Amino acid sequence: MRSTPESDTRQLLWQMLVLAILYAALGRLSLLLAIPPGYSIAIYPSAGVALGMVLTGGYRLLPGVAIGAFVANLLINLNIFGNINTNALIASTIVAAGASLQTLVACKLILKKLHDNLALDTDRAIFQFFIYGGGVACLINASISVTALVALGVIPWQDFFNNWIGWWVGDTFGVLTITPIIMVIYGKPREIWYARRWSVLVPLLICLLLVITAFTFTRYREEQKQQLEFRLKAERIGQNLQNKLDTHADIMRNIERLYASSIQVSRNDFATFVSHTLQSQKAISFLSWVPKVDLQHRENFEVTVLREGFANYQIQEMNEFNQLVEVSIRDEYYPIRYIEPFFDNHQMFGYDMGSTTARRIAIEDARDSGHLTVTDPLISSETDGREQLHVLLFAPVYENGKPQETMEQRKAAFSGTAVSMIRMADVVREILSNEDMRSVRIKFYDLSYPGKKGIFIDEISGLTPTYLFQTTINFGGRQFALLAKPSSEYWRTHVAWITWITMIGGLLFTGLLGAYLLVATAHTFGIESLVAQRTAELHDSEERLRTILDNAAEGILTTNEHGIIESANRSAEVLLKYTHGSLHGRNMFSLFPDPESLQFLTTHLHTTNRERQFEVAGKSERKELLARQKDGHDVPVELAITRVRLGMQVLYVIIVHDLSEKKRVEKLKNEFVSAVSHELRTPLTSIRGVLGLLAGGVAGSIPEKAQSMLVMANDNAKRLTALINDLLDFEKLEYGSMQFHFETLPLAELIESSLQSNLGYAQSFDIGIQYDSPVDPAAQVRVDSQRFVQVLSNLLSNAIKFSRPHGKIDVRVTLNHDQNQVRIEVQDYGIGISEEFKSSIFQKFTQEDAKAARKYAGTGLGLSLTKTMIEKMGGQIGFSSTENLGSCFYITLPLVTAATTAATPSVTEA
Repeated sequence: MRSTPESDTRQLLWQMLVLAILYAALGRLSLLLAIPPGYSIAIYPSAGVALGMVLTGGYRLLPGVAIGAFVANLLINLNIFGNINTNALIASTIVAAGASLQTLVACKLILKKLHDNLALDTDRAIFQFFIYGGGVACLINASISVTALVALGVIPWQDFFNNWIGWWVGDTFGVLTITPIIMVIYGKPREIWYARRWSVLVPLLICLLLVITAFTFTRYREEQKQQLEFRLKAERIGQNLQNKLDTHADIMRNIERLYASSIQVSRNDFATFVSHTLQSQKAISFLSWVPKVDLQHRENFEVTVLREGFANYQIQEMNEFNQLVEVSIRDEYYPIRYIEPFFDNHQMFGYDMGSTTARRIAIEDARDSGHLTVTDPLISSETDGREQLHVLLFAPVYENGKPQETMEQRKAAFSGTAVSMIRMADVVREILSNEDMRSVRIKFYDLSYPGKKGIFIDEISGLTPTYLFQTTINFGGRQFALLAKPSSEYWRTHVAWITWITMIGGLLFTGLLGAYLLVATAHTFGIESLVAQRTAELHDSEERLRTILDNAAEGILTTNEHGIIESANRSAEVLLKYTHGSLHGRNMFSLFPDPESLQFLTTHLHTTNRERQFEVAGKSERKELLARQKDGHDVPVELAITRVRLGMQVLYVIIVHDLSEKKRVEKLKNEFVSAVSHELRTPLTSIRGVLGLLAGGVAGSIPEKAQSMLVMANDNAKRLTALINDLLDFEKLEYGSMQFHFETLPLAELIESSLQSNLGYAQSFDIGIQYDSPVDPAAQVRVDSQRFVQVLSNLLSNAIKFSRPHGKIDVRVTLNHDQNQVRIEVQDYGIGISEEFKSSIFQKFTQEDAKAARKYAGTGLGLSLTKTMIEKMGGQIGFSSTENLGSCFYITLPLVTAATTAATPSVTEA
């Protein structure tokens, strides 16, 4: 059927109408994607619709773009500002012209660059389509429209760049995401675009929906965050305001307490008391004392004030011409007697606060209730000519000693009121920081006083109620409302960048996806090869680890929390004589059946959840135990257990070190030392006896030179005897054959015995022993007396040897009844101990160096024996030392109470 001009016109009008409606509807709906509080829209689908429709339908559809843009912007203005005014009509017209020009230029550029081929079947064509139709052409409407909106005052000049960027981004992404969809529906040649309906249209719509959903969610979260952040700021301001007003209330209570605690308050007393307050609280116009004056006492009151030097003083009130005149006759007066600062408020001196109904009611309310009372907002003239609202705060004062429980009693005891004149707007400004003033707009008013006369400060009139915070302030028995709203400065410093990033990233991905889907429907990636490579690397790593474990010299086991063995290397299997793989699944406890081993394993493997909370991951515990081999023989091993957490799983890594060779060597060494010690002791005793007799003169006179050699030989024999005795003591301690005869003995006697036995040795070195802390005779310890004296003598002899000539030794005893123990300290002031040697001080056969061993005649066994013996007796030993300044060795023992003494017999222990 041949078309006619009339049908073409109707079709054109219909297409323009559809385009206009679609443009306007999508433009209005796009407000849902706007990022408040600006005029920017995250994605403007109408720009993509306009470009796609004009590309497929021709330039004759441009009027539909203009009409749609005009209507859309009128709707946006109506939504944002609530009305349509002249500026809105002008702005909408300019925006519509900019949208039409942008669509026209975009079509021209695309058709020119693509040579009228809209198939978009090459990478180059797709790239040019989006660059010229989106990024380049969309600069036009952003520049025209934002400039017009700024010039018309719709957008502040400081927000020009942000809105320009937002506008350009919204139009660009509208083209990137929506134009391909329009082209799929209407694009030509149809056979190409129709074939793309499933591979392009559906994925693109799904992706766009997901992006919009993600953006909406992110924007909502950011708005909630911004609202919460502003609410916290506003709540802080509200709390600061409440605190500030509470401070003013406290000031009045302090004045009330001044009068309540004083027989008489003079004018100077009052001025001194409030001077600091007036300096620190700039919102207070004056502080005054207003006594209650009965009619019969009026004349006496005025005379009293006149005698203070204030000529012509009389109680006054304000007439209808706002002039101060003599007060009318009333039963009660409330004149201002003291007022500070006096110079600024001298005209109020003598003014009757009860002469006006509002003030009198406030005073009577304060009197009857016993609480602070605030008046209605009042207007005052400032020194600079400005008028500002203020309130009067009354604090009732009662005569001392009079009851105040009931209203009638308070009326009878009422003597006057302290008054503060407060400029409420200044109070608000005092609590606002510079940053608060820039970012927050405030409205503060009296809730019980309607109209503008009750508003102290109002910076939010005419602003939209978005992000409006409101709270109630209680002060002086009244309620005040504080409203706060973020300023434009606040929004400039609180840009929701995460929302913009989500929008740009998501829409950019959607646009790239659309471009990609126009070229091809699928691409394959090398994920499988990468996975295969990683799998091979992991396998090689596991093999390498297994090889290392299998060839390790130490036995390595891993168990779960229940002690079940999960892995064992070859060394562990050989040590325990198990075949390969046979240890897997066995219980760790079956390999260590002796009680000591079971207790150690139970302690470290079967811990409760609460105990595990205090375990340190990776901390290793070591213990020498007996392991049971498969053939039933026991082998000495050192066990090291380390707890390791792998994700949610807890493993125990157990290192098993074979001690068989070490124990064999130690046994040979001990047997050798024991044999040598016993074989040497008998002949050495005889030699020492003979040498002693010869040195003592039994064989007659000996030449002087021979005598000195005999003395030297006798001294060396003594040293050798001491060394052999120490070796035998160590043998007994290590093999448990040393007997300890425990008795409960007085501590004082033990210490005195030890000191007496070492006095001669100290005198030979010209060393003094100072003992200035005598022990309570009732203090007792349970020890082996011989071993205790040996322990203390070792400490004393060491202190004597290592002291400087003519030096001294301090012996101190401290009783700690709270911990029920005694501490005995032996302090010398000799050569001290070096930092390098401190860690090995209690080891066998150790002295700091060979020279020290020869110079101080030591065996290196004394301190090791001392430590072992004191620990056998239930005590502890320690030391502190500074090189070249001396050392302090101390032992601690538990005290024995009287009840324990009576119940504990003497015991002999190995």
